[in-house]
Amino acid sequence: MRLTIFFATLFVAIALTQAYFSGWFTTQPTQIGFMDSQQVSERIDFNRCHIGGGYNCVVDGDTIWMNGQKIRIADIDTPETHDYGCQSEKDLGDRATNRLEEILESGSITLQSINRDKDQYGRLLRIVMVNGQSVGQTLVGEGLARWYEGGRRPWC
Repeated sequence: MRLTIFFATLFVAIALTQAYFSGWFTTQPTQIGFMDSQQVSERIDFNRCHIGGGYNCVVDGDTIWMNGQKIRIADIDTPETHDYGCQSEKDLGDRATNRLEEILESGSITLQSINRDKDQYGRLLRIVMVNGQSVGQTLVGEGLARWYEGGRRPWC
């Protein structure tokens, strides 16, 4: 009996160690709540990935892929760059996308959970901070985004 418990404990310890060093704990969603956060200590280079899966890339002004996880910036809404309603929406969406990439590459990224873990499309919902500064607040302040109020609202 003691030998079985020993091997079970050893197995769990090895599994947890392997999961930790493979990055599982840092790429999985944090628990729901504003106090939980994940931080990436080094700067990450982002590319563009307008469609499909990606790894450390910007989809549009409010959606990114980071460490293999698709993340929707929870507190903002930016103009669409794919299914846009008019040319001015696409142009502003392209500017928001460019600016988001610049901001993300400028320092350490922290993800903060909100009261929901995922949206209807399966994207992780997170407040994104870079060097302690809210990405959403920056984009709203620069006129490239608006605060998210639920649902889809027109930009045209």
